[in-house]
Amino acid sequence: MTPKRSRLLNEKGMVLVYMAGAITVLLLFSGLAVDTGRIYIVKAQLSKALDGAALGAARNMNSGTPITAEATRIFNANFPAGYFGSTLTSGPTVTVTTDAASGTNIVDVSASASLPTTFMRLGNFTTMNVNASAEATRRMVDLSLVLDVSGSIGSKWATVRDASRSFIGSFDAAHDRLALTLFSNGAGVIDQMPSSRGFNKTQVQADVPGTLPGGSTLMVEGLYRGWDELRTVPSGQQSGLRIIVLFTDGASNGVPGMFDGSGTAKSLRTWDFPQSAIDPDAQTHNQPHIDGLYNPGNVTAGGSPSVSLTPTNWNSTQVIATVPQLPLATTHQNHRSSGIPTTFPLQSTTLQVNGMPQNVRRGLRNLDVPSGRYPADVWNINNSARNVLEIIANQARSDAAGDYPIRIFTIGMGYLVRDMLGTMPEMPEDILKRVANDKTSPDYNSNQAEGKYYFAQTQYDVAPAFESIQNEIIRLSK
Repeated sequence: MTPKRSRLLNEKGMVLVYMAGAITVLLLFSGLAVDTGRIYIVKAQLSKALDGAALGAARNMNSGTPITAEATRIFNANFPAGYFGSTLTSGPTVTVTTDAASGTNIVDVSASASLPTTFMRLGNFTTMNVNASAEATRRMVDLSLVLDVSGSIGSKWATVRDASRSFIGSFDAAHDRLALTLFSNGAGVIDQMPSSRGFNKTQVQADVPGTLPGGSTLMVEGLYRGWDELRTVPSGQQSGLRIIVLFTDGASNGVPGMFDGSGTAKSLRTWDFPQSAIDPDAQTHNQPHIDGLYNPGNVTAGGSPSVSLTPTNWNSTQVIATVPQLPLATTHQNHRSSGIPTTFPLQSTTLQVNGMPQNVRRGLRNLDVPSGRYPADVWNINNSARNVLEIIANQARSDAAGDYPIRIFTIGMGYLVRDMLGTMPEMPEDILKRVANDKTSPDYNSNQAEGKYYFAQTQYDVAPAFESIQNEIIRLSK
């Protein structure tokens, strides 16, 4: 063999060596790319599964269901066994940190998995470990539930009752607080807001009446008492979410105040008007009664009204002879918190109703200048009942005495809340939107906490409405 031929063979041999080395390196890099891609997919899915597990665990803190079981269920549904050839090596592990001072629970969920490699085995890497974690914050809740138990609910009450009890059951008996207020002719706090964390869930559920108490719709007093209960929790101990939930099937139609010189607040109300063609239960009238005087501190204040009048029509200026005028302001003698206002004007010059001041859009009429008081006729009583409800709601949402702002959620059930009633006339659900400070209201106030209004067309839609509120509370907790 010539030296030249020998040199060529040696060079070819070296090329083959170089090529073999290059191919090996290329395979290692290719394997690294393939295996890294698989690891990325597994880690992304692991993180996604843990995110869902953390949120599910936080949500289930409300119901008291074991949160580890719920977290595991959600995790397994999103990260099935053998996903992309991986093996779960630990978790999901759930830990909860409670910070009572800030009114929050922090749920942490973590897990690890191993993934066998393919090409990376050439580099002696047989498995890769993947770790991930997720966190969900659930703010504790101070919730004041205010339920309408007036007679107009009728046979629908059993379904509303069960939905209310289920809603109560969705909160954490160990960390949340819950108060229950009922209203009809008057308002009563059946279960006070606990000062310490937690509430007696079984007792509160049982205190939602089995049968309908009946009566009228003194919503003004119901909302006032619900607000008052939130205020009883001392500053520095309040939950991160302070919420009023108001359920009703109609419109506010009563005013509490000093009517008879007895020194005791009583309420005067009107029936709903005008008569509606879509009213199957005869709850609206062209000759709406004026009646009272009811005890605002008693839910039903049973028995017949002590004063009553049937005017010739709803626009009549007739008044009850012994109760000719409205008071200068409302009076609220039943309350537990210190510093809460105990009187409110009968109309506001600043609050808006469909973009106009309340006293213009839904104002009172025929002022008696010497006394500064208005006649207690149907027009003025009904407008005052609606005005004061919105005034109290505005005061509650702007209450600066608490550690956190108050949000209000409202549920309106049935045909009456979408009927055109009152002197304007207007739909009661538009009032409920203002009470909640719902963004869909033309009078939404961006400077206050946003709430939501939910319409329940029938009694069977009340439970989904409560569930929507529960989901909204969870969303706010994140």
